[in-house]
Amino acid sequence: METDKLNDRENKTNGDAQFAVVEMGELNHCSRPSTSGENKRSGYLVTLMHFIKGNIGCGMLAMGEAFKIGGLYLTLFILLYVWLISVYNMHVLTTLSRKVQNRLQAKRAPSFGDTVENAFKMSDKWIFRSISNNIRKIVFYNILITQLGLCSVYILFIGTSLQKLLLQYSYEINIQTVLLLTMPLIMVCASLRKLRFIAPLSTLANFALITGVITIMYYSCSGPSSKGVRYSYSKWTELPTMFGIIMFSFEGIGLVLPLFAEIEDSKKFTSSFGVLNFGMVAVMMLNVPLGMTGYSKWGDDVKSSLTLNLPYDHELTQFVILMMILGIACSYALQFYPAAVIVYSDLEKIYGPFNHPAVWDYSIRICICLVTYLAASTVPHLDLFMSLVGSVTCVALTMIFPALSNLAFRTKDKGSFFGSFFDMVTILTAVIGSVTGIYANTTAIYEAFSQNHSNG
Repeated sequence: METDKLNDRENKTNGDAQFAVVEMGELNHCSRPSTSGENKRSGYLVTLMHFIKGNIGCGMLAMGEAFKIGGLYLTLFILLYVWLISVYNMHVLTTLSRKVQNRLQAKRAPSFGDTVENAFKMSDKWIFRSISNNIRKIVFYNILITQLGLCSVYILFIGTSLQKLLLQYSYEINIQTVLLLTMPLIMVCASLRKLRFIAPLSTLANFALITGVITIMYYSCSGPSSKGVRYSYSKWTELPTMFGIIMFSFEGIGLVLPLFAEIEDSKKFTSSFGVLNFGMVAVMMLNVPLGMTGYSKWGDDVKSSLTLNLPYDHELTQFVILMMILGIACSYALQFYPAAVIVYSDLEKIYGPFNHPAVWDYSIRICICLVTYLAASTVPHLDLFMSLVGSVTCVALTMIFPALSNLAFRTKDKGSFFGSFFDMVTILTAVIGSVTGIYANTTAIYEAFSQNHSNG
């Protein structure tokens, strides 16, 4: 009976699966059960590519800013520390998902929210069981807020890049006006309602991002390096901002369980040289060199996105920036889709069924799109916005929920002392990073507003 409820709930409100569908750019078996005995599963390389793609984005381009705040050595240490915790928690999620599936005798692996909910329900401690009915919704809306935060960051990236590009042609326009100019393009992306239209955009987004990374590496490795490079932080009060940026860069934990359910052989996902470990090593091999070379090249002049340090007067750079703007706009469509599905599903439960569902869908999409624009224009500072999103929702999804679920499940599973200790260290790190990050970023945003107001 519990199995039927789990499967039925996944069919109705599978927000985590929709999240995975968008990131992978195709319909998968997490989003809808197969009606035949033939389940087309992904091979090792395809799953690896999807995993890497889901973990790289604007956060990677902000690594130079992170190294500027913390210096070369300290930032590298914290980046490796967060990376180890993230890898550990991804393994925790896959292990818990398999155990929950076995106990419920479910045909399909449970989603992120279902894994956390059932781990709490199966705990022998009342404190976990008492909140088990609400924890899935909390996870669900954390994913929603993360998606909308990502969309707002993409809008800011497009706006700041376009603003600097227009400046090369003597068009000096403030960021809010530039954001308004980008609205028609973003509205079109937000209005795409079918996955078959959205999925091909993933290829374009990947090509644009790869082109941008190659261009950044070329410029950051050529010419003399900056003489003002630091090896440690200059202001300890800025360290929470660095932590938030690093957390934002590990944005793909919502993909782990859908990809785990999709691969042909699950052992190839969690083994020593499996998708999870190899993919996270590949992500680090992109983040570390990009951030370190970017900071070493431009020093304290490094920008919130490394693309802003490129020489915009070069025609090649202008072409690459235009490609990346188009690619990030495509990524907006991919990240926006699950948020629209979540909001529409919730409103339909309360006010539905709708007589004109298409009209409601488009209206909801326009409203959500305007919310992301409002957030981007209210906080037009790319680094602070990324860090704030990273400190709030990314910390919860990457650290808090997996660690709490592991502690809840371990009470019955009788895990080791080391495992419980590591989970407690993870939660402590998350709480400290999140609280200080929220305080530091809101303070910095307020100061930035005050400075802009005094200058205006």
